[in-house]
Amino acid sequence: MQNKISYTSVMNILDHETFGSNERAKVKNSDIFILDASKKTHHAFFIGKCGGEVRIELKITFKQNASGSISIKEYAKLYEGTSTNSTDLDGVASKSITIAKNQTKKVTFRVRNTDEGGDYADITLTVTNSVLSDSDCKANIKAKAQALGSGFTGAATSNINSPSTVKGGKRVTFQKCDIYCSSKTGTHEVHGAIRHKYNVVGGPNNALSLPVTDETTTPDKKGRYNHFIGNGSIYWHPTTGPKLVRGGIRHAWAKTGWEKGKYGYPTSDEMRMAPNLSEWFSDFQNGVIYWEKKKSVAPATASLSKTKVLAAFSRIFKDKAKGEKDLNIDSIKISSVGKTGYDFTRSKNRKVTFKIEGDYESGVFFIPNPSYTITLRIAFESDKNPDGNTTCKLSAKLDHWHIHTSGIGHEKLLKGLKNSILKGFKDPISLGEVPAGVRFLSFKVKKSGGIVLYFAPTGLGPFGAAVAQQKLNKL
Repeated sequence: MQNKISYTSVMNILDHETFGSNERAKVKNSDIFILDASKKTHHAFFIGKCGGEVRIELKITFKQNASGSISIKEYAKLYEGTSTNSTDLDGVASKSITIAKNQTKKVTFRVRNTDEGGDYADITLTVTNSVLSDSDCKANIKAKAQALGSGFTGAATSNINSPSTVKGGKRVTFQKCDIYCSSKTGTHEVHGAIRHKYNVVGGPNNALSLPVTDETTTPDKKGRYNHFIGNGSIYWHPTTGPKLVRGGIRHAWAKTGWEKGKYGYPTSDEMRMAPNLSEWFSDFQNGVIYWEKKKSVAPATASLSKTKVLAAFSRIFKDKAKGEKDLNIDSIKISSVGKTGYDFTRSKNRKVTFKIEGDYESGVFFIPNPSYTITLRIAFESDKNPDGNTTCKLSAKLDHWHIHTSGIGHEKLLKGLKNSILKGFKDPISLGEVPAGVRFLSFKVKKSGGIVLYFAPTGLGPFGAAVAQQKLNKL
């Protein structure tokens, strides 16, 4: 059931003056929106000001009822002082009403200054509650488009008066979104990168089928999602891109707290190990969920802790700097770990920034040695996206560098370090090759700066993880 709600709210405010003429103001607001199974409640908030002393804050809550009626509660506050920072609350009032389906109702109430003076506001709300038949997709899509507004949808690119038939329902396409409708799923829009992903994987012809929500902000306020009736969702985050997660993996992820849980956001679509195998996995920011035999199974792993990654990089850097015998290295540390990187298919790995500090022997005992600080951002990559069946070459390459030098003679030091860095890190550092037969799933930099390689828990996966661990230990 879809309720199309249109309303107009009017505040007639009076700022009472003891001396001179009273001041008056009229504040009017209106809107059209939809209430349905995915959004049963709508909130509106308005501020009205009059003269230099009266501010009205009005909150309106609309709630859909099973009968098709809507319940409305208005709550108004009168403040002495039009600044939104004013906390001089001098009056409150509220009003609750119910509007039956396909009816229009007008209600007025007053909030007054109960502390001092004759300030007040008469608040009038006029609401039309139109209930649309679940089977009338033409009317539902039109109402949805009107509620969203042309700025959101853009112009229709298919006939809005004759919605196209798609698997499971109806659709009208617009420049900026598509609106789908069926009596089973309701009427919902898909737009932006999620729309692109949905269309690429087959739209309503995919196992996802039709949307059961509009694009919605995630509870952590950082991402967006659409849920679909085919036990699946597409999640988007600015540092992951749109990713499809469904079935048992989606259920297992949900049990951990969705994006707010230990796995974070998905960084790959769900992938099947082979057409003849009932085994799937999805990559996430902080781990991998592997699904087989109707349950989640922990993948096999090989890893290096942050401390060991730092030790390995320190050895590599010192080896590349060994030709500079007068270069003193005082410290090497991990200064920061970046965020996952946006990609439509497979999110990019976090990048690790190393900070190296020291000085250079000037050869003159009475002149302080020039000092330096080098920051190197390293990208840990696989030449191909691991999918359980592909040979992958792993590497670490210089992504960004910065050198700061100071002291007498530091210009020469800066030039020498620049040449050494560009020469020493010209080519990626090979971290080894993972053959196709060991069911390699993911190469991940953790938030701490540690590294984890994930393998399937079955077949040669555990063997591949054991061999990878031996090689990582030798870095």
